[in-house]
Amino acid sequence: MRPHYSPMTDPTHASGLAFEEHVIGLFGRDFDVRWIRDGATKEEVDFNPDLEVRHAASGEVFGVECKYRASHFLGRLPWAKEYQLKKYSRYREVTGRPLFIVIGLGGTPEKPDYMYCVPAWRAGATMLDTDSLKRYRRDPRRKFRWDEKARQLV
Repeated sequence: MRPHYSPMTDPTHASGLAFEEHVIGLFGRDFDVRWIRDGATKEEVDFNPDLEVRHAASGEVFGVECKYRASHFLGRLPWAKEYQLKKYSRYREVTGRPLFIVIGLGGTPEKPDYMYCVPAWRAGATMLDTDSLKRYRRDPRRKFRWDEKARQLV
C-alpha cells in the first residue's frame, strides 16, 4: 500500500491550502470536485493539479491548479517554478484535459482582492505580467461556470 500524501504545515503551505478551499467553494452543484490531496499518493500529487473537476451537464473533466500570492513585484507575478510548468504540460498531454490556473492575489487566501482564471496554455512562463492577466480577471466571490462552447472555466 502506498503512503498517502501529507501536506507540510509551513505558513506558505497553509495559505495555499486555505486558497484551495476557497476555490473549491466557488464550484456550485453543476460540478463534481476532487481535491487531489484527499487520500492521494505522493505520485498522484506530483502528477495531478490541485483539483480535478467534472462539469456534470457536459461530462467535461478538467484540472485546476490554485495559486495564492500576497502581492506582486513591480507588475510581475512569480506563480510557478520551471518544474511545475513541465508538470502542467505533462498533465495536459497525458490526459488530454484542459488545465486552468486560478490565481488569488492580495487580501487573504480566503478572501483575495483579485482573482484570475488563466488557461494553462496561456501561462507558459514562470513570471506573469499583471497587465496581461487583466483579461482573465474575475470576481473572487463569484461561482465558477463552464462555457461548453469555448471549453473554458469562467
